[in-house]
Amino acid sequence: MTIDIPEDIALRLEKLAKQNDAEVADLLRDLLERYANESETDDKKWATLADMARHAKELNMASPEPVDTAGRSREILNTEFADYLQSRIDS
Repeated sequence: MTIDIPEDIALRLEKLAKQNDAEVADLLRDLLERYANESETDDKKWATLADMARHAKELNMASPEPVDTAGRSREILNTEFADYLQSRIDS
């Protein structure tokens, strides 16, 4: 089987294969296996809001009651944020 790839990619593959003392075919096989394994795991580079909610529940960080952070934003800024800033100034 022959695959037509751009010359710059072929050169990069050859250089990487030499650095690893391997054949290009072996290097490609390893890269494909790594890629396949990464795409099959639950560990994602980018988490969705649903992923974050699931992780929060798993870590018992979820609130049993709905929380309206946006609705309480002014209250939070007036109370907790001021305390946070003061603690940063003190330390």
